[in-house]
Amino acid sequence: MAKAEKKETVEVEFTPEQKNLQAHIQSLSNKISKFQFEIDELMPSLNMYKQTLSESMKIQTDKIEKEKK
Repeated sequence: MAKAEKKETVEVEFTPEQKNLQAHIQSLSNKISKFQFEIDELMPSLNMYKQTLSESMKIQTDKIEKEKK
């Protein structure tokens, strides 16, 4: 068996630039999460409208076909 290696913990203080980058990363992650939630809510409605339009167009096409006969 291998000996357990001790890991040394090193504390590093972020530079102002790194803090700014971290803030942007956090902000963008939060926005993406919020928008993903909204997208998940909106997709079923969008799909319902697409399906309704498709069905309406099919009915219209069928009606035109029947009138031609």
